Amino acid sequence: MKLHVVGGFLGSGKTTAITGISTILMNKGKKVGVITNDQGAFLVDTRFVESKNIMTKEVTNGCFCCNFDSLSSKIEQLKEAAQPDYIFAESVGSCTDIVATVIKPLLIFKKDFFDAITFSVFADSRLLLNFLRGNKLPFSNDILYIYAKQLEEADLLVVNKTDLLNKDELNELKELISLKLTTSKLLYQISIDESSLINWLETIDAITRQKRESLAIDYDIYGKGEAGLAWLDEGILIESKNKNAIHFAYQLIENILQQIGSRHITIGHLKFMLSDEKWNQKISYTTVLHENIANDQLSHLSKQIKIMVNARIETTPDQAKEIIKNAIEALLTPEITISENNAIAFQPGYPNPTHRITRAMPCCDDCQCIKRLNRLNSGENGMVTDGSETMFTECLCECSEDEDCCC
Repeated sequence: MKLHVVGGFLGSGKTTAITGISTILMNKGKKVGVITNDQGAFLVDTRFVESKNIMTKEVTNGCFCCNFDSLSSKIEQLKEAAQPDYIFAESVGSCTDIVATVIKPLLIFKKDFFDAITFSVFADSRLLLNFLRGNKLPFSNDILYIYAKQLEEADLLVVNKTDLLNKDELNELKELISLKLTTSKLLYQISIDESSLINWLETIDAITRQKRESLAIDYDIYGKGEAGLAWLDEGILIESKNKNAIHFAYQLIENILQQIGSRHITIGHLKFMLSDEKWNQKISYTTVLHENIANDQLSHLSKQIKIMVNARIETTPDQAKEIIKNAIEALLTPEITISENNAIAFQPGYPNPTHRITRAMPCCDDCQCIKRLNRLNSGENGMVTDGSETMFTECLCECSEDEDCCC
């Protein structure tokens, strides 16, 4: 079984890529599981992945790093239920420090589960271009700190949505990446293109074991960055006797966008899942692109539409709730009835990872370098505990490159 962990900023296209490659693999007879993740508890992405008949588990109410035991449990459940060939685990878009808090602990506590563990970080090509140009972006410096740290720690940096850049912009982006980023493995991708997805899978499948460096990260800045975004999750039901509930659902989305725009609030990611008994549609908005849904407004007739809202926007929880309230009030008409459920708005708490492994670690039990290190340290498995976190001391490797040392 292979585990491919996928990170990257809000709206970078992670779910689209995972859903697409999972479908391709299942069509080839492979068994696939997906684990979604979010700070909230009612996830559009989970419903969307499930709608594609992909076996899905979710880690809610916090990132993978702060809910490591839940992630571990979901992996075990997928393995027991389906023995998947692949598991794709998508980290919430506001999370970083994945290597130290997720990848390395998995290599210790779940190493017998996997043939390989990889870590891809996705980046929207347009946002990345503006970031590397040094242009002023709508996010606070604390949020941009998280973005920069995400770019820093990838096994593979996937520069996504490259079709939305012209030729000159793409060439400029490639030059800036070579000048300003240290990532050794790069992939330029269009996640709605099957050949791109297959290339991504072949690339991560070919990644061999490697020594991963944990980030040097300021958790106070990281915590402020996460707290700078309001998380709003809510279910909204629109009922119409005239079977035009979908029209009002689209109008509600437009009202929400107008409310956000009038307040000059930055969107991290704004997601909607529209559904009835026979139909569903996911609609997403990011910092740099708004979808045009006008052409679809009369394509589906229904008396009742359920809307799941996931808003990650740079404001306060109270203002996020007010945006939804005002958007609904502007829509009210005798022709329809609107009800709400599972409404919650909050700011993520301070990141508190279950494990944080800050130094190099052994990759196998038979490594002679690790055995030598154990003798020097007189510690089990080269592990040292300082009372607050688990650390592995640096490998004193004397092997040459051609000896294929697993350290």
